[in-house]
Amino acid sequence: MNITKQHLINRTSRRSNNATINKSMLNTLNEPDIYRFFCLSLYRNSYYNVRLRIKDIAKVAGEKESALRNFNKNMDAVLIRKRYPVPINHPVYEFTMRSLYQIPAIDYKGFITLSHKFTQVRLSVKVKGYYIKLLLIAEDNTVPLTNIGIADKLGLSKNTVFKYNIELLKAGLLKLFPDRLELTPKELLLSNDEAKQQREWHPTTKDLLLNITLNLNK
Repeated sequence: MNITKQHLINRTSRRSNNATINKSMLNTLNEPDIYRFFCLSLYRNSYYNVRLRIKDIAKVAGEKESALRNFNKNMDAVLIRKRYPVPINHPVYEFTMRSLYQIPAIDYKGFITLSHKFTQVRLSVKVKGYYIKLLLIAEDNTVPLTNIGIADKLGLSKNTVFKYNIELLKAGLLKLFPDRLELTPKELLLSNDEAKQQREWHPTTKDLLLNITLNLNK
């Protein structure tokens, strides 16, 4: 008897203590999506796969499900996504399609490691994503740019940068100076040595799981 793949795939994943974001993602994902990517990465398994529904991802990020209507399309720019069928109790359809996300490996050119505690910070998804981008461009937790320089670097308006900086200042995550920002992530930003992500990974080219056959004659 063959055990079909969908019966072997867990519906949920366990959360990891940290996740990494490659610096190459800086200009690929906007502020909300780079934070959503972080939330998704927290639930990777040892094979770098994540099996979460959109509504589950929204819950982790602290958003409404409707805010993630373009999530899969946007994530396709930075990760590998495969679809698999899941049986459902429906009078017409036998199954629904779910996504399996394959998180990219650590980029040797640069990455940061964030604690899962970042999800507990009371800030909007946009501001959290903006803070991740500041960490990506920072040098020893310092961003040697003015608000105008940051706006040009990240493709944001000066007013938006000023607004986000004030929110982060109130949250105790940065200090403002005329010519720079000093980031104070404390326990949120971890040493990259603490990253438990594999440093070498090769995408699956065949089936996601082995085809297991049970011999019932024994």
